[in-house]
Amino acid sequence: MKHQIVHRDEFAYCAHPHIVVARNGDWLVVFNRAPRRPYVLHPPEQPLYQNVLIRSSDSGLNWSAPQVIPNYDFWGTECAGLTVLRNGRVLLNQWRFDWYPLSLARKLSDQTGLTYPDVFMRGWMESPEHETSAYRAVPPHEIAPWVRGGGRTYVHISDDHGQSFQSSLEIATAPFSGGYGMRGAVELTDGTILLPLSDIPHYRQIFTVSSGDGGRSWSEPALAAKVSRREFEEPTIIQTASGRLLMILRDNATRRLHQIVSYDSGASWNAPVMLDIEGYPAHLLALDDGRLLLTYGWRTPEFGVRAVLSPDEGGTWHTTAPIHIRDGLPSKNLGYPATIKAADGLLFTVYYGEDDEGVTCIMATRWLL
Repeated sequence: MKHQIVHRDEFAYCAHPHIVVARNGDWLVVFNRAPRRPYVLHPPEQPLYQNVLIRSSDSGLNWSAPQVIPNYDFWGTECAGLTVLRNGRVLLNQWRFDWYPLSLARKLSDQTGLTYPDVFMRGWMESPEHETSAYRAVPPHEIAPWVRGGGRTYVHISDDHGQSFQSSLEIATAPFSGGYGMRGAVELTDGTILLPLSDIPHYRQIFTVSSGDGGRSWSEPALAAKVSRREFEEPTIIQTASGRLLMILRDNATRRLHQIVSYDSGASWNAPVMLDIEGYPAHLLALDDGRLLLTYGWRTPEFGVRAVLSPDEGGTWHTTAPIHIRDGLPSKNLGYPATIKAADGLLFTVYYGEDDEGVTCIMATRWLL
């Protein structure tokens, strides 16, 4: 295994990467970037996040400077996902929140859908992912003097291998509150594109939308997973060699990954099954030998990134023998790994974590299975 820092900016908080290989061979990584603060706020808690993209034309040895995508009008965004279609087109799916200065929001005549800091910062305070003990006595509006509104789901299209995204369209997600996904779509064998999303800002249900024209129009949403007392979000999807669809879901209620399967191209899904995996969120990759690789963040000591294998398309997972891709990171502020196959037969896993100086970076590990 060989570890590297893909991108570091001491003045920025960079996190939540996703990686794909463009048809011209370039490696593309999209991630979140916002100004660095003494405390960590993720996209649901602050408006200054943008999605940025870096690329490598030499198999990950060197990386370009980050560029905001699709353009500078899109800020206040959640984690984004990339999809490379067989014809070379690259899709960027993205959720963008509406944000308002606190003083302005208080004067708006229509308060429908507005979430004030005393509400969304409560979740931040109670989250096991953040160290918030030093701020429990600070009024929420002093940490986050803004108000979150609703938002919109977008798909942006690039026909130059992700160099630019010149076409954008909004996806209608009603009756769901919104649509957030951070691992891209899957292109089925018949050319249909199936994109899984969760009902942001509730993060409890998973649904799909589909496109039959290369991402230029999308179907009405169809429910894929909903269970009482479960909080599903951040799905990752893959079509296996036999044609079945496999989706892995994060559940914030149990802090376990769940799995659903479809045998009819996503028209219906089985009931979610809890996996014996404590880490999250997940990414799926089909290996050349037919096995599936499930990569996930490990936010308990030893902090790092792990993976498990399935020899039977998700029927079973080797959870008793996880692969330790990275151990020994300094804190639980890490994760969101995604893995690609390199041309030299190695695997390349990108993720985020803090370095020894406490700067949150985009990191990667090149490793052999």
